[in-house]
This record gives sequence, structure tokens and C-alpha cells, in this order.
Amino acid sequence: MDRELVRKELDANSHDGSRLYQILRQLPLDLVGDLLLNLGPDYEGPLRRHLPRMASDEIQRNWTGTSGYHLLQQSCAFVRSIENNYRNFSGRSLQDATILDYGCGWGRLMRLMYKYTDPSNLYGCDPWDRSIEICRESGVAGHLAVSDYLPSTLPFGDLKFDLIYAFSVFTHLSERAAATAMSACRKAISSDGIMALTIRPPAYWHAHQDSQNVVDRHQMLRDHDTRGFAFTPHPRPAVDGDVTYGDTSMSLDYIERNWLGWSVLGVDWQLHDPYQTVVFLRPD
Repeated sequence: MDRELVRKELDANSHDGSRLYQILRQLPLDLVGDLLLNLGPDYEGPLRRHLPRMASDEIQRNWTGTSGYHLLQQSCAFVRSIENNYRNFSGRSLQDATILDYGCGWGRLMRLMYKYTDPSNLYGCDPWDRSIEICRESGVAGHLAVSDYLPSTLPFGDLKFDLIYAFSVFTHLSERAAATAMSACRKAISSDGIMALTIRPPAYWHAHQDSQNVVDRHQMLRDHDTRGFAFTPHPRPAVDGDVTYGDTSMSLDYIERNWLGWSVLGVDWQLHDPYQTVVFLRPD
């Protein structure tokens, strides 16, 4: 598929925002990502009125540790895993699904979901208000809201989601924060919905870089082995007596024993990102 021809078609329809998103839904996922990647913060073309600009390389690296095409390839692989496994476990496609990005950050994955559903069906929340500010400054289309660090509910009223996904969120949450988040998501998912999230295996602790946060590797491995959950907090202010953010690993057995109202359907794993195991769940 010729990217320049697609860009010309987008330019020709730049006056009609809804038409632009219809065009994106007809394209391969990687091409959607490629086109949106190149709408950088300095892009001044007419498409800027409707399509989101890409966050700066600095923001991308600060949030994820990498940027540009390398990050895009990781993002597309995760989204493709979600799409394939959603179809496998639910028997439905993501076309026109109501989707929530839980912990959306600067919106890197929300943008790729334009391949599958209209922005009117797309939601994103994050407890850090700066994340939502960047999404809005970049023009990320969809419903955006700041969530609580220890949520009892999600900030979208009584809405029920077909899909909730959380990439590299539960890899950083304390035990209490993870439990409250899963309880809130359970209230917000449809009866036949699917949730996808990533967790870290115990091998992560051997690869952890102390330059970002010093951990006791032996203690973390013991905790993971004996409890199925290991967590070292970052030096951040406590929320209601709990430092909610740090570095986390957990086991499937821990999830099955502790996250009430959820059943594990299966997992996915990718060579290029071995410390992010994708877990798929459905509500009981």
C-alpha cells in the first residue's frame, strides 16, 4: 500500500474529521500508526485540525524509555495481540467496540485503536493529570478523564466497556492499588467483555536497572515465589497511606486467588518485549 497515496486521500478529506477516521479504519494497523507517528508536534498541514499530533520524542522516552518507530513497533504488536485474542476469546471483532485505555499515558495506544472503533467509542483515563493534559494538547480524539490512584469507580459514570486494556500499568502498582483498580474495572466492564493487561514475570528482577530505582532483587524473587506478588515502591508521596507506584511482578496464580470477579482466559507473550506478559480476563 502506497503511503503517499493514502496521505493524499487524507489531505483531500482534511475538511471532514469523521471521514478521516473512516479512512483510518480501512487501513492496516501498522500504516495507521505510521501515518499518525508522522503528525509530529510541528506538523502544520490541514490534517492537524482533526488528527492527533504525536507527542515529542522526549515525552515518549520519559514515559516508555524509547520513541519513534521502535516504540511504534512495540505498540502495534500489543494492539494486534489484543485484537487477535479479543476475537479468539469473545467470538467478536473490535469493530465499533466500546474501548477503555486504563492508564492511557500520553495516548500512544489510543491512537492505534482508531483502526477499530470511532473516537466516540474510545475512552482513556489516567491518575496523573499531566498525562491527560498531554493527550488533550496533542488532540487525541476520544473521551478523556483523570482517574483516582485508588479508584472505587471509573470516571465515566455507568458506562460498560466491551474491552478494557492496561499496558505496563499493573507492572507498577502496589498490591492495594492493583486490587482497587481491578475492582473498579470489574464494575465498568460488560458481562461479556474482555480485559487485557500486562504483568511482569519474576525474571524481570534480574533485568531491573537500579539507575531508576534500587531494589532488593533477592527479596523480590522470594516475595514472588512465596506470595506471587513482589513490589518495591518508588520514592513518591503516599496516597491514603499507600505508595501506589513502583516496580511490580505477579503470577497468574496470584491473580486467580486474589482478584475476585475475574477469570483468567489465557496469556500472550512476545520476544521483543519479554517482561510484559499479556493476560486476558473476563468477568465472572
